[in-house]
Amino acid sequence: RSSGRSELRRSVRSTVETRVNRVRRRSRRILVEIGKTVLLTACVAVVASMLIFAYNFVIVSPYFQMKETLVRGTERLQTDAVVELTGLRPSQNILMTNLGAVARKVKANPWVKDVSVRRDFPDRLVIEVTERKPAALVERGDGLYFIERDGTAFEKITAGEKTDLPVLTGFYRKGVENREMILKSLELLDFMASYTEVPEIRHVSEIHGDDLFGLSLFAEGLCLKLGFGDFDAKLRRLKPVLADLARRNLSGHFIIDLNNPGKVTVQHREFRVPVKVTGGVRA
Repeated sequence: RSSGRSELRRSVRSTVETRVNRVRRRSRRILVEIGKTVLLTACVAVVASMLIFAYNFVIVSPYFQMKETLVRGTERLQTDAVVELTGLRPSQNILMTNLGAVARKVKANPWVKDVSVRRDFPDRLVIEVTERKPAALVERGDGLYFIERDGTAFEKITAGEKTDLPVLTGFYRKGVENREMILKSLELLDFMASYTEVPEIRHVSEIHGDDLFGLSLFAEGLCLKLGFGDFDAKLRRLKPVLADLARRNLSGHFIIDLNNPGKVTVQHREFRVPVKVTGGVRA
């Protein structure tokens, strides 16, 4: 009986010691985790303080204050006008500048086709501008507009502005644009730019479009009716016609219908010839 009680006491003691050891181990783990958490929190606080300090230093540091705005790629636009569009301040921090917003402001100008903005550290902003290249002027209901080779009309000509660009007329009727004919007329201008067979018609002043008769080209006192295409073959018939007029000692304004190369007709008469554009009107 005494032996049984001894075994019971040993069993109880063993159980108690096991539980105490288990509690001690768990307490140590908890203390270790608490220590890790405190250390991590302290590290985060230190890093955050360093970042805040670095951020504030960068913001107020004169090292990153913008000292120059460099504009590239402009021909028509003035550098000062582009810089004014950006709304940038001379001492503005280059790192805090919203490049996308700057690009959108510059692109608001109708002469700007594309723009990119980048930082040139430590204190310069570079704006690369791609300007629109007008191929002609196109007549609309409210005046003349610059138009690109792809048919995009982008800016109305201002009062007093002069240009030697050819004028496209007859392509807007009742507010509706005949885009197909506009593109065809621009194609004709491209062809004429490299056409050397007849020097007398190198300087095109106007191309007039007609839904029924096609395109008519005005150049150096001549009105050439060319229809809707095959311009090369039609213009080949012009050289002997001009030679015949010279041989007959005829001068003045001529309407020459080349629409049917097999049957060219010539009329000697006066017609309106646009010579230049000034103040938004043809003179």
